[in-house]
Amino acid sequence: MRNVIYILLLLLFGLSVLFAGCSFRDMLDDYPVSGVQIKFNWKGVADELPEGMRVIFYPKSEEGRKVESYLSVEGGEVKVPPGYYDMVIYNYNTECVQIRGDGAYETIEAYTGYCSGLDTSEKMVWAPDPLYVVSMNDMRIEKSDDVLLMEFQPKLVVKHYSFEIKVKGLKNVASIVCNVDGMDGSYFISDGTCTSSVAPIYVEANRGDDVLRGSFSAFSASTFTSTRAGGEVTMKLLLIKVDNTVQEVKVDITKAVAPPPPPPSGGEEEPEPETNIEIPIDEEIEVDDVEVPPGGGGGIGGDVGDWDDETNVELPVN
Repeated sequence: MRNVIYILLLLLFGLSVLFAGCSFRDMLDDYPVSGVQIKFNWKGVADELPEGMRVIFYPKSEEGRKVESYLSVEGGEVKVPPGYYDMVIYNYNTECVQIRGDGAYETIEAYTGYCSGLDTSEKMVWAPDPLYVVSMNDMRIEKSDDVLLMEFQPKLVVKHYSFEIKVKGLKNVASIVCNVDGMDGSYFISDGTCTSSVAPIYVEANRGDDVLRGSFSAFSASTFTSTRAGGEVTMKLLLIKVDNTVQEVKVDITKAVAPPPPPPSGGEEEPEPETNIEIPIDEEIEVDDVEVPPGGGGGIGGDVGDWDDETNVELPVN
């Protein structure tokens, strides 16, 4: 009798496994994936291509699920369950740009962190390196045995600025700290909106013969979205002299970095926005002669000496 019961239990167990296996296979049939072949078109976008791209599919319906993958700059295939999705793509090999809020399409945001390792007490953030993005919403992935081909042209959302300032008495300057305040400091990949920077953006400045050259970059909002709250954009230069005194110079560059007005409706097709912008500064900065302390001196160090009067430079805009 015990043997009969044991055999019956084995049969019941085998049937339960069989039915469970069928249910699992049915579930897989009801939850398939479709091949999505992504191809990138870089023509006219970048001379130097990034290392690779990250793509994220955000489900908008219960039938889908979040899918992310890392692709080459040429593209690649991603397996995505059928459903409605929002999608973002961006290059991931950035040195200064960081990503946060990538748990949702509406919150994924690019930004830069605070500067470290600089010989100054000025609180600044790093300028962003080139960031290329793609975003799409309300896209439908159908159940299909055929691969769905999707071609995108990534968009550069960082602008690069350069300037040149004539400086009389540059021999009296030991070192320079430069930053720009009032620019955009982060970029929401989903809708192209920006937020103001939490701190001035660090500017790389180098001096030549009686001239100071510098460059920086900043996020650029989409043409169709709002950007900064219309505030002033100011470039600040701290000229640390050889006697350890500091001369501060401020330059109003608001008009020079303002985006061009949109074309009238019904007019010609809107041209691509300029991403390399030269800021015209015709004024000359004059640095007073100072006596070089014994042993040379100079450099900003941990403590800065007396501050000279602040200089404000009016920026002509052509």
